[in-house]
Amino acid sequence: MSNKVKWMHNAFAGAPVLTNNWGSLTALLDACIVTGFNLKTVTALARTGEVATATIGTGHGFVVDQVVLVEGCDQPSYNGEFTVTAITSTTVSFRVDVDGGEPASPATTQTSITMKIAPLGFETVFTGTNKRAYRSPNPLSNRHYLRVDDSLPEGYTTTWAKFARVTIAEGMADIDTFVGAQAPFTPGAPTRNEVPSGSGTAMYTGWFKWYYARSTAYENNGDSGAAARSWVLIGDDRGFFLANSSGLGGDKRVLHAFTDFDSYRPGDNFASYLIATENYSPTGSGNYFSYPSQYAYSAYSLDTTGKICLRDYTGIGGNVRIGMLSLNDQNGQNVSGRSAAIPFPNGPDYGLIIHPIYLRESGGHLRGTLPGIFWVHQNQPYGHLTKIDNVIGYEDRKFLYVTVDYGSEGNTSGFMFDITGPWRH
Repeated sequence: MSNKVKWMHNAFAGAPVLTNNWGSLTALLDACIVTGFNLKTVTALARTGEVATATIGTGHGFVVDQVVLVEGCDQPSYNGEFTVTAITSTTVSFRVDVDGGEPASPATTQTSITMKIAPLGFETVFTGTNKRAYRSPNPLSNRHYLRVDDSLPEGYTTTWAKFARVTIAEGMADIDTFVGAQAPFTPGAPTRNEVPSGSGTAMYTGWFKWYYARSTAYENNGDSGAAARSWVLIGDDRGFFLANSSGLGGDKRVLHAFTDFDSYRPGDNFASYLIATENYSPTGSGNYFSYPSQYAYSAYSLDTTGKICLRDYTGIGGNVRIGMLSLNDQNGQNVSGRSAAIPFPNGPDYGLIIHPIYLRESGGHLRGTLPGIFWVHQNQPYGHLTKIDNVIGYEDRKFLYVTVDYGSEGNTSGFMFDITGPWRH
């Protein structure tokens, strides 16, 4: 298993394109979390000390701090996942384990040596037409399922908003059958999130959704056209965060997630977290605050809309809402990356003020912390995709700042993501 943190976005070479076609989101997830992308042939691979340098050719598209997967070498030490340390127009360098003069240099192969952007390491357990059930193979994971239904709902107009209905499950028998706990779930309407009801503009198409092509809060208002959407995906082999635009505006990204979290309860078998847009309303009805962000406020402290876990801390009963908590635990109006209370840079240390994100159940109990993502206490300190190092208290880590929308259209907030890792030990 690999616990390396990987990050990727729409501007990477060979990246999947998120557009307004049904199946576009599952294709993106397949590439980013299962298969990888930007496959290149390595024409030469040699090392000096512990630094290996692969010659690929112009236009290879790899960048520093990216994790790549190298395969095909006769020498095992050259095969595997590596973090890029340097690039030129024709080469990519990374560090390898050196033991007693091995591996030999240059590398040899019986077939060919390849390099690509490494996927997170998830497996696809069940499939259907534009449907996937993903799961982590890591034995330390909860090994819960993420079901993504990116198919055209029966009776839905093809030119309307595009989305995937998302559900997390304790177990699955096939792509459409859940076993054990699932979230979201309500006993009075057990298939509300998976099976549409009604027709036309009175049609209900789901409950928890990852929108990726949308013009307004009203699903029947269209999908904003075929241009590529902005997206960023960051994670490891036990979970990930996806911030993507549902319309054509580059800054109007929404935070989605599926991940194990670090629970305060030992042996917590239900510590899996889902973030989605929650809005159970007809296609012809909407709320302004549901576009482009979650129905309520995606980056607001304490808000639990669209944020759910399989069971509460007791491990019994049904799913439970869990909010993302900032340190000021009684101020529900705190917004990560959108606060004027602390100047940037902070005067005493000329630095950035961040802290881990705590998870609080709707009943008030602190359940644990989210891995890899950090709350930002200053107002829009950096631009989207800025890399930052030497943060006070985290000198051995490098961070990526990702901006997302909150509340209503045009309000930009943001989170810091640790891209050094590992997120878990």
